[in-house]
Amino acid sequence: MELFRFLPLLFLSGAFGFSPFTHGKSKVVFVIAEREYQTEKTLPKFAASYLSKDFKAEFSTAPKEGLDRHQLKNAAAISQADLLIISVRRRAFSDQTMQSIRSHIAHGKPVLGLRTASHAFELRNDSPPEGHQDWPAWDQEVIGGNYQGHYGKDKSCLIRQIPAAMQPSLLKQVKLPFRTPASLYRNSPLPMNSVPILEGVLSGFPTEPVAWTHVTKSGAKVFYTSLGHVKDFENPSFNQLLQNAIRWCLNKT
Repeated sequence: MELFRFLPLLFLSGAFGFSPFTHGKSKVVFVIAEREYQTEKTLPKFAASYLSKDFKAEFSTAPKEGLDRHQLKNAAAISQADLLIISVRRRAFSDQTMQSIRSHIAHGKPVLGLRTASHAFELRNDSPPEGHQDWPAWDQEVIGGNYQGHYGKDKSCLIRQIPAAMQPSLLKQVKLPFRTPASLYRNSPLPMNSVPILEGVLSGFPTEPVAWTHVTKSGAKVFYTSLGHVKDFENPSFNQLLQNAIRWCLNKT
């Protein structure tokens, strides 16, 4: 009988692993640190237009260039994220920030990568500043890609569905084919455990995957697309794809 006297208090305190006051909007944290595609402008606008009703959005950003380009502002938000959306190009954040990203993935939390996210933490011929880390294997370990540069700069590319592509919820209400002004990234062949969904077709070049899903060794769901050019955000099909991917990552499809 004594237990029943305390059941209401146990319930309110979340002693059984849940609380009626913790059910809220999933938190989407955008990590933005690139200088080519203006995602410091397009992603906040996208979030305000499409996510504010169902999700909380927060932004962690770094300068486009300069000695402080490896310094991420509001990095503390990463540890609170339900989903990380990565728009980063060749950066090496602080040890603490990189550990937060690694911890997010190690706990099986999802990641969505846009365009340069395939080489987010690959410095190429540079070395990380003291107290900072790169992650050369990020593309293979997390993104599930095989980035090797790109074809046909400044040439329009046709985006179409890969025959028999899985994950139909990702393409719900996405009108295909459509075109992008973004150069076609070279990612073939993808690792065997990556599942391609869309491909890019550019005259005179091999067809390449431009969107796929992946699951990390820790069980974290990943969606990646090499789309993300500033003009892509003017395309309703791309915006719908991105909304679908966010819901897929968070199991809200």
